[in-house]
Amino acid sequence: MIKSHLKRMFSYFSRIYYLGEEVKRLKDGRIRPQVETSTIAFIVLFAFICGLKSFNRLERWLENKKFKKLLPRRRKLPRIDTIRRSLSSFDIDSLNGMHEHIVKTAFRNKVFRKGTIDGLKVAAIDGVEVFESTKKSCERCLTRVDKQGITHYYHKAVVCATVGSDPHIVLGYEMLEPKKDCCDKDEGELSGSKRLIRKLYKQFHHFADVIVADALYCKATWIKEVLAIGMDAVVRVKDERLHIVKDALGLYRNREADREWEVEDGSRKRIVVRAWDEDGFEMAGMEETKVRFIRFLEEIYEGGNKELKEIWVVTTSKNIRVETVWKIIHKRWDIENDVFRQIKTQYHFDHCYVHSEVGTEAVVGFMIIAFNLSQLYFFRNIRGFREKRLLQIDIMEEIRDEMLLIKNWVNPIFDTT
Repeated sequence: MIKSHLKRMFSYFSRIYYLGEEVKRLKDGRIRPQVETSTIAFIVLFAFICGLKSFNRLERWLENKKFKKLLPRRRKLPRIDTIRRSLSSFDIDSLNGMHEHIVKTAFRNKVFRKGTIDGLKVAAIDGVEVFESTKKSCERCLTRVDKQGITHYYHKAVVCATVGSDPHIVLGYEMLEPKKDCCDKDEGELSGSKRLIRKLYKQFHHFADVIVADALYCKATWIKEVLAIGMDAVVRVKDERLHIVKDALGLYRNREADREWEVEDGSRKRIVVRAWDEDGFEMAGMEETKVRFIRFLEEIYEGGNKELKEIWVVTTSKNIRVETVWKIIHKRWDIENDVFRQIKTQYHFDHCYVHSEVGTEAVVGFMIIAFNLSQLYFFRNIRGFREKRLLQIDIMEEIRDEMLLIKNWVNPIFDTT
């Protein structure tokens, strides 16, 4: 049993990711502040790691001086209004620089040296709504009108994260822009995703071997963007009206499956997979590049029940084994199950902490950094975390308890010796 997750976690963050130096580099727009930005950044980051549900709860922690033993002596604690002002004027570039440093360090430490799926480094891309309101709004809000004519204001981000093996790391995110100038529509998910993968390539170069996405991304313009940065795309197809779907299904109609294999999913579930695989299909808008179309037919046996499921996939890769493509398209759900669900339930991603033009993005940035650091600690510093079936929420509860019990300890994040 680890005696102190709190000490071990901050020592790991300081020793491997130089978190203290990164926190000191963060800036906000306050003039002659009485509370240092590094203090506010540390408190916000730690609060999200611990899964605080609201700033009202954080205010109680500050009033009860729960952070006193984690900060240097005579370091002034902020009030909750000071934290809100800091976030509303935060320097987003410095926060993005901190995120980039952590991800680059993870790559440099060969976190993904064995790949994430069958030796390939696979990243998924998808959109996620941060929060919505019918009353609160800011200049960066996206809008939609429901059937009753009520306007909903919300923020949305496109996120790219590793999928397959642990840890799942958010490589980057891009906030979608509201309608501008003469445009009468908010920015779409596809436009934001193109901007995101170009940014990630500029920051990390070959950040993935394969990018996997759902049916929304089955567009020639998006697939071309992936090819332009030297990566392969694996995309789900659902629209049976597409010519490529009609051509492929017509070719496969009277043909035996090219591959068949069986997968055991737990002790009671068994899946028989059949695959029809052919290269050389033309896709509208990509006449100069042929793509590969794979049809999967799954027979799912669970208990005494049998279920049939059909999946269509388009990929630009000519060499990835069909079994690996099947794993990739199923592991795409990791971005939903192990990233979005985690940050929504534990980090309360869909809660409006600060609603301002800059504050919303600052909160999103801090949450994603907190998520990445937590995942790296769980799966890179705690040996056999998954095999021991440890629960992240239990460890976070232990850390919250240790805040009050810890004695005679200098937090390495603030240790300048």
